[in-house]
Amino acid sequence: MDRSRKSSLFTLYLLPVLVLCMIAGCDFSSGTPGDKASGASSLDVTAAVAGPKPVFVSDYFSFIGADERGHVAFAIDNDRSRRGNKFDADAHVFLHDEREGWVKISGSGGYQNTKRELLRIPDSPDFQFKGEVKSGITLESPRNRLKLSVDPMQERFSRSTGEAIFSMGSASATLAWKDRVIPGRVIYEYIFMLNMSPWYSSVSGLFYNDFQGLYLETGDSGDFYLRNEKGTRWSRVTGEALGFLVLDQKNEVLKDLLIRVPERSLAFGFYRWPSTWQVSWRGNKGAGSLSVTVVDRKNITNWFIGGFAMAVVRGELYYGGKTRPVYGLAELIR
Repeated sequence: MDRSRKSSLFTLYLLPVLVLCMIAGCDFSSGTPGDKASGASSLDVTAAVAGPKPVFVSDYFSFIGADERGHVAFAIDNDRSRRGNKFDADAHVFLHDEREGWVKISGSGGYQNTKRELLRIPDSPDFQFKGEVKSGITLESPRNRLKLSVDPMQERFSRSTGEAIFSMGSASATLAWKDRVIPGRVIYEYIFMLNMSPWYSSVSGLFYNDFQGLYLETGDSGDFYLRNEKGTRWSRVTGEALGFLVLDQKNEVLKDLLIRVPERSLAFGFYRWPSTWQVSWRGNKGAGSLSVTVVDRKNITNWFIGGFAMAVVRGELYYGGKTRPVYGLAELIR
């Protein structure tokens, strides 16, 4: 039986159970969250890896760059987990060319974590990893004729609780793809979490309650990141709305965020996809605003009452008396 048919049967079997649990208010966390305010309790990663509790780790790289042929967007999310004596790993990989549209890349899906690695990103048959995020890392895929070289990561935001670590960063990067060498930027996200049940990690998209993540590059090599979601276990660590901005190598965490989605488009189900955003905030240089529109969306998964998609967006950012073009990726989970 092929993977898509297995996924469909799993969804049809599980959906009624999930709906009943949503109505009943089921908690899909395998343990008591106990999340505390930032700095109130820090997670001992070494002890957590050696301990008996389930562990989930994620490294997410979102690259935006451009050359004389136009923009290219590339994203790879590497997840791995340990539950008992079972070690898993999987990757979600996306590539978009401004002229060609979405490009098929091999390497998405689960693969064997033969070395039982959690802190390091496990190599897969399609992607190999050299170096470390903090000192510079290279992601290489000979099968896809692709290589992403990322400079040492600059931390932009971090939060630690008794059961989770969440941090964001950005850095200059270069994507070598086929015969092209494309300069750009990477926005990076790291998550380390204890006690996440298999139910939650498998179907968490149904409970994200309209997650929207924007990974944008400004026209002058700056970064803009924004995430917005309603209350979930993730948001107890990350907050329901978070954003940062990097201009002229200066980082700001956005304050007084106001996020509007004035337009949505139809989906094949009982929900709608965001298609435009209007964002305002307050920073060191006063008020700022962002306006972006989806130009190309790729639907990945559909649960009929929700779904998962990636989109390419473009628009304008106004801040500090200057207007800048922005281009990037949007991750959407309904």
